[in-house]
Amino acid sequence: MDQLVKAFISRSALRHNVRLIQKTAADAPLCVMIKAAAYGHNAALVVKALEGMEVAFWGVATINEAVELRDLNVREPIIVMRPLTRYDSETAMSEQIRLMRRLDIRPTLTSDDVFALITKTAADNSAPLHAHIKTDTGMGRTGCLPEEISALLLKAVNVKGLAVEGIYTHLACADDESLDCAFGQLATFNSILDKIKSLGINVPIRHMANSGAIFRMPEARFDMVRPGRAIYGYTTRHIKTSEELIPVMRVEAPVIFTKWVKKGTACSYGHTFQFQRDTRIGLLPLGYADGYSRKWSNTGMVDFHGRLAPVIGRVCMDLTILDLTDIPEATTGSALCVISNRRADPHSMESMAERLATLPHEIGCALGNRVQRILAE
Repeated sequence: MDQLVKAFISRSALRHNVRLIQKTAADAPLCVMIKAAAYGHNAALVVKALEGMEVAFWGVATINEAVELRDLNVREPIIVMRPLTRYDSETAMSEQIRLMRRLDIRPTLTSDDVFALITKTAADNSAPLHAHIKTDTGMGRTGCLPEEISALLLKAVNVKGLAVEGIYTHLACADDESLDCAFGQLATFNSILDKIKSLGINVPIRHMANSGAIFRMPEARFDMVRPGRAIYGYTTRHIKTSEELIPVMRVEAPVIFTKWVKKGTACSYGHTFQFQRDTRIGLLPLGYADGYSRKWSNTGMVDFHGRLAPVIGRVCMDLTILDLTDIPEATTGSALCVISNRRADPHSMESMAERLATLPHEIGCALGNRVQRILAE
């Protein structure tokens, strides 16, 4: 059965964004970041929309996400960005390594604590486990430190059943107005690459450029780039050349109930909204359980054919109340736009993110399973 709230994912916008990224990156191979259900857009729909396009790798956060892609018959290499480390029992970790080897899933390695298990699980007649080494050049999160990378690589190249396919790092500030931090990380990464070269170690794929760096730091593109938010059409004010990206998602919800309430009464939890006039209210079957933040209480707005209806009262778990007094044409069954795919709209993903001092993809990722994703043209 169809859900009432629908997120329409534009196939043409996705393909346009990929072509723009390819052009901007001077045709550097793309590792399309499709983790977290494609930033909330639905991985299966994104894979389908991008069929036939040149995707070199797919990037996910977890092994389960990689397995889901293989179940969708994705053939390209998949990198799991969450490091493969000894966080579970030896039996469980060995099973994960065997699964990754069998499905040709690339792990990220940041230490040598799984090398023994990789050797132990390697069969003489099996293909090696291709892996990418991550180094922390300033993100302060995962990755081995720059001074550790040489020793780690020297060990890795001698591990039976392991092939080091790539080395990468992640930029912390590529979306900031100043790129000083990003260029500092680039300098560190370049010094690491020089050290590796001096040791006679060949790592075929070097990568560090996320969406911001693709548009702002040509020097960071190396052998592959990793677009995430840009694939889905989201930019920042500091990335002017990315304004040609097209937001991919539009969310609609129907009015399921209307009624008139009297001046002087109030609505929703805590009675935070007092009616200053007789008011026609409408209910949307959408609330914070669906990812529509409670922060939109008394501040949000939705659209009906170019006219904005304010959210009134506190957003509830399953319902949101609107003032429809000035939009008489919006009746029970009318579809209203909750999240616009037009960047300039006050209820676009980017406008909403700016008002909440967050990121567009946090809003997309928050949308729950009761919001039905539909691939549209």
